[in-house]
Amino acid sequence: MTCICIDTNLFLGLYGADEDPGEILADIWALRERLVFPDIIFDEFFRNRSKILDRFAEDLRRREIAEVLLPSVIQNNLNVATLQRAGEDYNRVLWTLYEDIQKVITDPAADPIARAFRGLTRDPAVRVFRWTEGLVARAHCRKLLGNPPKSPSTDTIGDEVIWETLLANLKEDLIFVTLDRTYHYHIAYLTEEYREKTGGALVITDRVSDPLKLIGREPSPALIRFESRDAKEAG
Repeated sequence: MTCICIDTNLFLGLYGADEDPGEILADIWALRERLVFPDIIFDEFFRNRSKILDRFAEDLRRREIAEVLLPSVIQNNLNVATLQRAGEDYNRVLWTLYEDIQKVITDPAADPIARAFRGLTRDPAVRVFRWTEGLVARAHCRKLLGNPPKSPSTDTIGDEVIWETLLANLKEDLIFVTLDRTYHYHIAYLTEEYREKTGGALVITDRVSDPLKLIGREPSPALIRFESRDAKEAG
């Protein structure tokens, strides 16, 4: 049976989506009997979701309206008072929303994307592979040798650990879904290495709709729009 691994960046990308993430997560949920996850993906997701939501909150905070300073000649105009009240109402709602985002940051259960992601990773049909010190050592060696996939930071080896974990645990064909261009740039190298280490075939794609074809499920309209937007941004 062909396995499917969905990289962290696709789940994190849902936070900036204009489409309903619930529809997209439902598409992913339909794949659960074929899904495999190196557990470092969980760490990456929960660590980075907070950073994304915090950026949203800080951007909102910077949109606070300052008090409008007007010359005395028009300060008695009735519309000035109306304007000031409107600004105060706007700021009050803005700060309420800011606090709501802070609550979502501290409580993943209040975050629909995190809640669905956690449910997915705890589903008994989904296979989870644990990292080991041996896999980390191999990932570190891969980093030093410059072999793909390569994490963008010089201080982390997340992509390397994910890849070494998949190589160590799989013997089946694999569809790896990722928005990380590192995998796409080195597809020939990774495909050959995967065949040599596992005996299986590897497909790298940036579309969840590709593995959906395996189970005969049509992608939701939200997923189609989400993937079309990503394709335009990549182009």
